[in-house]
Amino acid sequence: MIASLHSLHDIFSKMADEGWDTSLMLKWGFFFFDKDKDKLLSLFTELEGHAYQLEELHQASDADWVLHVSKLDVLTPEKLHRRNVAFNELADHCSVELYDGWDVGQIE
Repeated sequence: MIASLHSLHDIFSKMADEGWDTSLMLKWGFFFFDKDKDKLLSLFTELEGHAYQLEELHQASDADWVLHVSKLDVLTPEKLHRRNVAFNELADHCSVELYDGWDVGQIE
């Protein structure tokens, strides 16, 4: 994924305009893709000790496997940007094809 701090500032601004309080704990999701399920499982073992939860590991229609992990956290645009850069590096280190980005949800 191409990590852009500028676009994250825009997204956080839109979230605030829509009533999101990003200073609160939110549920952040992160997505990795590879044709080899075992590579994704290996990548997850790198994250397990850092409070990441396995949300889902499934095979997409195009034969790629998708790893979805999540973490409850308070992130700023700068911190999310650093995380995106780190996840690109982690995917490369684990020979995983793609770190495809993130999503966020409010905690109920």
